[in-house]
Amino acid sequence: MAPMKYTGWFIDATVDNERRALTLWIKVDGKTQGYTYYKFYPSLFVSTSALDNQEWSESNLIQSIESHPDVVNVNIEQKYTSVYDEEPRRVLEVFTEIGMQRDVAEILERLPDSTVFHADIDPVQQFFIAGEIFPFGRVNFDLKGGVVTGITCIDSREDAEYDTPELTEMGIEVLIESEGLFPQLSDPIHHIEIYNQNQIIRLENEDEREILLDLQKQIDRIDPDVIVTRGGDDQLFRYLTLRARINDVELVFSRNGKKLDVTHRESNSFWQYNQIVYKSGNQVMFDGRLHIDRKESLYYSPSGMEGVIEGCRLAFSRPQRVARMSIGSVNAAVQYYTAHKMGILIPPVKRNPEYLKTVNELATIDRGGLIFQPRPDIYENVAEVDFASMYPTLMVTRNISPETICTRTQCPYDYRYCIDIPGLSFRICNRRRGIVSRSLEVVVRKRNEFKELILCGTDTKKYALKQNTLKGVLVSCFGYLGFKNAKFGRVEAHTAVCAFAREVLLRTQEIGEEMGFETIHGIVDSLWITSKEKMKYDRLQKFCDSVSEAVDIDMSLKGVYKWLVVPSSRLHPSIAPLNRYFGVFRNGGIKTRGIETRRRDTCFYVGDCQKEMLKVLARASNKEEFIDRIPETYAVCQDFVDNLKEGDVDLRDLVLHSRLTREPNEYLATSRAAVVAKQLVKAGKELHAGQRVKYVMVDSDSPSPFRRVKALELFDASTKYDPQAYAKLCVRAFENLIPIQYLDQSIVQSDRRYIECKLA
Repeated sequence: MAPMKYTGWFIDATVDNERRALTLWIKVDGKTQGYTYYKFYPSLFVSTSALDNQEWSESNLIQSIESHPDVVNVNIEQKYTSVYDEEPRRVLEVFTEIGMQRDVAEILERLPDSTVFHADIDPVQQFFIAGEIFPFGRVNFDLKGGVVTGITCIDSREDAEYDTPELTEMGIEVLIESEGLFPQLSDPIHHIEIYNQNQIIRLENEDEREILLDLQKQIDRIDPDVIVTRGGDDQLFRYLTLRARINDVELVFSRNGKKLDVTHRESNSFWQYNQIVYKSGNQVMFDGRLHIDRKESLYYSPSGMEGVIEGCRLAFSRPQRVARMSIGSVNAAVQYYTAHKMGILIPPVKRNPEYLKTVNELATIDRGGLIFQPRPDIYENVAEVDFASMYPTLMVTRNISPETICTRTQCPYDYRYCIDIPGLSFRICNRRRGIVSRSLEVVVRKRNEFKELILCGTDTKKYALKQNTLKGVLVSCFGYLGFKNAKFGRVEAHTAVCAFAREVLLRTQEIGEEMGFETIHGIVDSLWITSKEKMKYDRLQKFCDSVSEAVDIDMSLKGVYKWLVVPSSRLHPSIAPLNRYFGVFRNGGIKTRGIETRRRDTCFYVGDCQKEMLKVLARASNKEEFIDRIPETYAVCQDFVDNLKEGDVDLRDLVLHSRLTREPNEYLATSRAAVVAKQLVKAGKELHAGQRVKYVMVDSDSPSPFRRVKALELFDASTKYDPQAYAKLCVRAFENLIPIQYLDQSIVQSDRRYIECKLA
């Protein structure tokens, strides 16, 4: 019987260990089913001197490896074993049974002078890359007796405009009946809430077993493609596993009938992008359904399923893994696909060591991006311009990649392929395309296409989410290039990007000065310029076009301000913080950066106080009116302070947030975060570095640090806030809006004791 041909949406693939095959989850006519696929075997590549050893014939070597029970086939291929290789080398490609890569790799490592490649790449990801198949793409497939005999993706990864399948989402929240302050695994379920199609289904019963049975019935009835939780990886599914076991209920969340069984695994805290991050030890993933944990997902929380879908297209990886990947991991996955296309093997460890430099060379090379230091002031007639994906574009247009960095003093090709790097002793070689620059081409291009679709008004929200996903990848690609563990990273390439970026900003400043513009502030890829003449769109657009042509990176106008304020540093009032400013555009829009309204650790009350003050200042049309409104702005601050004194503020609006930078027992100082963490641990809560704590200041002047703050979870009827402490935060929010020279000139200075008197 000939196989039947179908078209459907490819959702995911999982490993079927019993059949030693893949299960392909495909949605056809609105229903997702799993189909067995036997025609794929993951592969390892082995570079070994045995291939050139006369004592071994190729046939004997292959026959010896094929005798292993988990080896399916062995071929000799030509591959680049390093990005630095000039010519491909002969290597063994060893196909294994699914799930047996690591076991076979351990045997192959015994071959003389061997290096084993691809042993740590997930077989499902290998299947995606080899077949150029990605989740949420349309596929044609042949089906015979429930077995897929052939499958082809009919969508293109590089398309910016594409359709996606309709996915049924279901949210789950479990509320626990607990006599203690913090729920324990031994506490029973009080009720479960299910969220589906804008409806809340409440499962409640005196018999906990009936609640669990009702949960299973709802899962079977709704048949969701996506199950969304908050804390599912860390606690929820471990708790449900235990409650189901106690009540003799079998919970099934996977579509293949696999029983839910989650055990405890140790969590992990690590540094990532200059902050410590907490990751659960469990990653609960279902077969045939997608579990998205909002607390663990980098993509779903800000971008919804659109971000996960676009991430899958970039990374050629399973949706549940993409949702939990760091941005650096996505960059690595994009590079893995490019390496496959270029015939480059992915090394088991990084092989791009930094070359030796003198102290003087280090001082010259490692200077970072260029910053134009602003002066604290109120500026009028200011325009903001910035470059589109400046660092990634430099990496693409200048061909910056580990293997394109040339440190040789004499070029064997007579410098005809060389590009000098401004201020550095090494060069870029353009004789061939670099793996990093080639990997980023599609990301940069697609993001630009998403922006164009947004400007055209085409599904604005959808493409804004996708554009934001790619923005995150591009923002991290520069840092990942210098990451010590990046398989295709190199410090010299990282410093080359900075050198080109500095040159671009200097050239931009020169063009601006030639056209009568003065640069008042600049950070990496954004500039704020002013002029004696009134800012006109045509003139600014001409400036942007001139810069774009000169530096080969698109520059665009972000807006023209009525006024822009660069406030003073609290520690050094004559110096301006580089990342703190706010202003009002000519169209009335307000832009803020670095002040309380943008900070995640600000409580609602102080944020609202500053927002009200900004509304007063925003009515000013120029610098003079801004200064005139300073007393009125301070009066707003006084009103918020009065409310604090009168006790009219809800405690929930005063909750502050802090991220733990270490384990609670490792703190030596008595910072507020350290005290709150120790309070919670003493009360029975498990906390780790990278997690956030919430608290209220209750007596900031107390001699005992443990009486100064109180954790949110420990609130009771007697909890009162410290009005003096929050009044200081309100005043600080005011002072962060006014440069010091105008603060001294205002009536505020003569009235600084107002707050102390009110709160005395």
